[in-house]
Amino acid sequence: MKIVYFGTDVFLSCFEFLLERHEILALYTYHNEEDYFTEYAVARRARALGISVHYEEITPQEIRRYFEEEGCELFFIAEYNRILCLPEGLERFRGINTHSSLLPEGRSYYPIEAAMAQGLRRTGVTMHKITPVLDSGDILAQRSFEIAPEMDSVDVYLRCAAHAKEMLEEIFSDFDGAWVKAWKQTGRMPYWKRPAPEGLTLLHGMTRAQALAVFRRANGMTQVELGGRWYYVSALMTGAEPLPQQEQPVSGGRWLYRVADGHLRLSVHPIPERRA
Repeated sequence: MKIVYFGTDVFLSCFEFLLERHEILALYTYHNEEDYFTEYAVARRARALGISVHYEEITPQEIRRYFEEEGCELFFIAEYNRILCLPEGLERFRGINTHSSLLPEGRSYYPIEAAMAQGLRRTGVTMHKITPVLDSGDILAQRSFEIAPEMDSVDVYLRCAAHAKEMLEEIFSDFDGAWVKAWKQTGRMPYWKRPAPEGLTLLHGMTRAQALAVFRRANGMTQVELGGRWYYVSALMTGAEPLPQQEQPVSGGRWLYRVADGHLRLSVHPIPERRA
């Protein structure tokens, strides 16, 4: 099967599965500094194999060209930040989206972070048909799992990826049969918004446990102000010894940060423009 793939490193195992058994015509991806998983590995893998890598938004005309001129048989989306604008009357179009929630619950660009911010104890991953309405297509496969207390958001992403590969294997074992058997989503659940800034931001008044809780939920989305500038936090450890000052730069993007009952040891990188 000829496939156009849309995604980043979150579901890299799905990209590798499709590479082994099918022909990937092109990779469409994006870069976001606040994401823990970026596009580094999947883009490198594609380029090594001579697969074109695109960061621009795909147009309806290009979608039509893939299906009518390039022989494309499927669009496969797995963690992509744009909504496809599908051309009208393209009867040959087929597409699958991979979404990290138990649809119809959890329609969102931030389904994992929003689930953890709400304190949900269970989530999952869904593969569904792509339709013009976001996250609303018929479901091809779905898996659920517990968000255990020791899991952070990266653990949840990794669990979603493991289940997604299993689901993909299941779907492609009888693709036409799975396509016909897909079931409709029932009910219209509310859209989960981006977690509020206060749920993403480290503050001096926090305890170590509170800071760890923020980082558990948000990981690379975690933000902190240091020396009058805003940063994303890429790693966080805690220490019990208090600091004589609020913040202390160490080296190479590392800082000590005073909190109510000790300090944090942060690895950070600048935010080009802080998000509200």
